[in-house]
This record gives sequence, structure tokens and C-alpha cells, in this order.
Amino acid sequence: MTERTRWIVRLVCLAYVAFLTLLLVSPDPARWFGLWFPRGGGGGIGVHFATFLTLGVLVGASRIPVRTSVLIVLLLSYAIGMELLQWFSPPRTVELKDFVENLLGLVVGITLWRLAAHQTIGAATTADDSHADEPPPDPADEEEH
Repeated sequence: MTERTRWIVRLVCLAYVAFLTLLLVSPDPARWFGLWFPRGGGGGIGVHFATFLTLGVLVGASRIPVRTSVLIVLLLSYAIGMELLQWFSPPRTVELKDFVENLLGLVVGITLWRLAAHQTIGAATTADDSHADEPPPDPADEEEH
């Protein structure tokens, strides 16, 4: 990934975080899209998982230059913070199920990114080693030229 592409992914990640924050703390984000849910019905099982999985993939792809432990603390804090902020945004509610989905989505998203990155690196290494079965060049041949 080029440096320019990496910065584009980082900007997309930042925009996604801003959009996700608005969705999670808004009293009725479904109305923005013309959707209707029964009061307290929420988006259903898996919505938090899917949104945080996407966040995990984007964070992994952006390769933010901070220590992994710091990144994990920031992501966990964000997941906890978003769930707690819903307490102050009626009719939103704080639910353990949503928090668990947030965490699982982050873990799966980052893991998927790491696996994909590992496969890509492995494929590139294999392509570079395509001549590995050939014997090394004979130094005597080089002296003749």
C-alpha cells in the first residue's frame, strides 16, 4: 500500500468514526434514512457487531502509527464510551448485549484485517521466491564476462 493510499484509508476511517459516533448518540438515527423501528426496538441483533467490525477493518487497514496496546485501549474506550453516551440520549439505552457486539466486532474486524494482510504479504513473498528452486548463479560464469 502506498503512503498516499494509506492516508486515504485513514481519512475514510476518520469519516467513518465521525459518522458512527453520530449514529450511536443520535436519539433516532433510523429517521435519517426513512426507517422506522418500534420504540426501543433498535436496529436488531448484529447491527453493533457489523458497524464495529467495519471499524476494526478500517483501523487495521489504516495502519495508524501507534503501539498496538495503545490502539486497543483507544478502541475499547471508544466502544465503552459510545455505549455509555447512549444513556444521555433518550430514547437510546445502554445494553450489555450492544457492548459485547461492539467488542466482538472490533476483535473480528482487526483479526480479519491481520489475516488478509498476512495472506497478501505471504503471496508477495511467494512470488519473490519463484526462483527459489533454481540453483544460485555460478561465480565462474560471472568472471567470463
